[in-house]
Amino acid sequence: MQELLKTPLYERQQALKTKNVSFCGWDMPIQFDGIIAEHGHCRNDVALFDTSHMGEFFFKGDIVTSGMNEATSVNIEALAIGKCKYGFLLNEAGGVIDDLIIYRLSDDELMIVVNASTRENDLKVLKERISNATLEDKSMAYAKLDVQGPKSKEILAKYFDVDLDSLGFFSFVQTKVFDSECLLSRTGYTGELGYELYIDAETSVKLWDALLADGAKPAGLGSRDILRLEMGL
Repeated sequence: MQELLKTPLYERQQALKTKNVSFCGWDMPIQFDGIIAEHGHCRNDVALFDTSHMGEFFFKGDIVTSGMNEATSVNIEALAIGKCKYGFLLNEAGGVIDDLIIYRLSDDELMIVVNASTRENDLKVLKERISNATLEDKSMAYAKLDVQGPKSKEILAKYFDVDLDSLGFFSFVQTKVFDSECLLSRTGYTGELGYELYIDAETSVKLWDALLADGAKPAGLGSRDILRLEMGL
């Protein structure tokens, strides 16, 4: 049996006596204090999710001539720099292979976030669909934290020199936290005010510790499923 992958926060989570499950090849926390309690943290305060299992691809090339615009349901040509959009990876007949979020980093650069369970096939499909461009899988170089809840902006404000009030839904900014590069995105799957942070492994541990010390509560995939179902996501 293949050994399950572990996120950079695995040891921190084990110290909190988390209950873990096998999820898409990863050893992931399903709950900490309990699914209902964690649901309440997110709805009323701020919850911290580890979603480092997600995949991150980086595209560089001409959006039009590469075929990238036709490979997904997102009209990438119309997507402004600093914006992201939810959509689908398509086969050549227009059928859905996976859902994803595309981030427009610059005129010719994208970050594509895909699901862990389909990452390898998604990469294969995209490489078959595009030409005259580069596509790099950097999934294992990134950790991802989701800070979700009505107090998420308040708890993050002290760590970022960014006007969070001006960051609209499905917008993002490339910034720094603890002197490390961070893509800070105004997105999430809970239906609450929230942010998703793409950072390196070492920084993810520092930020996890800091946010918990500031009052954020760790939450697992169990409560996230309930939260997204409530909101119809």
